[in-house]
Amino acid sequence: MEAEAILEKLHEYEKRIIKSLERLKEATSQQISERTGLKKDEIEKASLWAKLKGALSFREEKEEFLELSEEGKEYLKDGLPEKNLIELVNSGVDSIQELKKKYKRANIGIIWAKKNGWITIEKGKVSLTKIGKKVLSKEIEGERLLKQLSKGRTNLKEIAVSEKTIKEFLKRGLIKKIEEKKKIFFLTDSGKTIAPLIKIEAEIGQLTPAIIKSKEWKRKKLRKYDVLLPAPKIYPGKIHPYRQIIDEVREKLLSLGFVEVRGPLVELNFWNCDALFMPSDHPARSIHDIFNVKYPKRGKVLDKQLWERVRATHENGWITGSKGWGKWDFELARKLILRSHCTSLSARTLYKLKKEDLPFKMFVIDKVFRPDVIDAKHFIEFEHCEGIVVGEGLNLRNLIAYLKEIALTVGAEKIRFKPSYFPFTEPSLEGLAYYPKFGWVEFGGAGIFRPEVTLPLGIEVPVLAWGIGIGRLAMIKLKVDDIRYLYSDDLEWLRNKEVV
Repeated sequence: MEAEAILEKLHEYEKRIIKSLERLKEATSQQISERTGLKKDEIEKASLWAKLKGALSFREEKEEFLELSEEGKEYLKDGLPEKNLIELVNSGVDSIQELKKKYKRANIGIIWAKKNGWITIEKGKVSLTKIGKKVLSKEIEGERLLKQLSKGRTNLKEIAVSEKTIKEFLKRGLIKKIEEKKKIFFLTDSGKTIAPLIKIEAEIGQLTPAIIKSKEWKRKKLRKYDVLLPAPKIYPGKIHPYRQIIDEVREKLLSLGFVEVRGPLVELNFWNCDALFMPSDHPARSIHDIFNVKYPKRGKVLDKQLWERVRATHENGWITGSKGWGKWDFELARKLILRSHCTSLSARTLYKLKKEDLPFKMFVIDKVFRPDVIDAKHFIEFEHCEGIVVGEGLNLRNLIAYLKEIALTVGAEKIRFKPSYFPFTEPSLEGLAYYPKFGWVEFGGAGIFRPEVTLPLGIEVPVLAWGIGIGRLAMIKLKVDDIRYLYSDDLEWLRNKEVV
């Protein structure tokens, strides 16, 4: 950029900085501020503009400072434990037991005094060595370091103690090291050329209604704008990408006539498992698959008749035509857990339904919890999309149609289904979506609730049910290879991730 062209587009702040550097040759933002009266953030912005125009540049230098930690401040006031300890020993207190009674930091003092070779310990008695006796009458380096830092943060170059002592006190947490970067600004050749030509005068950089009305623009110079200069990036607030997908699925289901429900995160084992005809000895009920609540351990039985129907279904099939599982554990059913799926809410909802409510469609998208080894495809908590459709004449074909609609909503173009088994549905199936890195990934299970589930809850018509891990489908749409990104607080990824 020509010197004259640069000059025409300089802001008043840029001119003041360049003129100060003409005299100072090079300077920090603090030095420029003292000379120009500009604030630090004004200098940062204006120097960036001037740098982009080629008038100035800067280099970064790193400075290291030391300051006392809270513990270091206590030692400055009370003395180093190792020094206090040997003074006590010198006064005649040589028993470890007595030293601990008289001095609360005796353990710390013993460790460092022994490490420094100031004491020896034999049969519970502490004795001073020759080195320890010499140390008594002089100021040690550690004490000098604490005194030097007593006035506050100090440049490392100004500290007059050995590097060994500094490292030791850093390790002990008595002092802290702070690194600061500072910019040293200086003029480029172009800046040196235009500096003598700069005149700091009143000019208009922004037209306002007041300036136009008063015709002030006729009397003052209008500064030219360089529209080609890069503008700073702005990162506006936005909804988390994963939340956008959850909201998209929610809106889709609401548009299909579903009702959204909510329920407790801490659930009775009864609703999570027993009401769903999951046997008491099922592997999925072990501590490896369910988080148990430590306190309180068990919940209350509110509807004894319902529990009696579920007990009979488990033990002998009740009126369902099933033989049941042959046994049922009442105390296990009363246990409080973190729900492992939102199907517990399906059971709760069916229990409350009346004949006049049918046909009925319900969904929930909420957190569930399962002990798991955390990796790219597994996490200990995730969002479960649970849904049921209740009504006459429903079949597996209707169920698959709903699952396809949800999968397509979140961008899963390749989906397929395979037969499966769940204790609470028959027939049962699993939905799989294709993900380039992992191949076919299971995203949820589904089926038609068995009579052993519906009849005890008072439902006598077919119930389609599914439980989908929204996270695995979201990975496809967001093009991420690790499910942990769905819960990421990585600002760079969140800022640069396109809006879904």
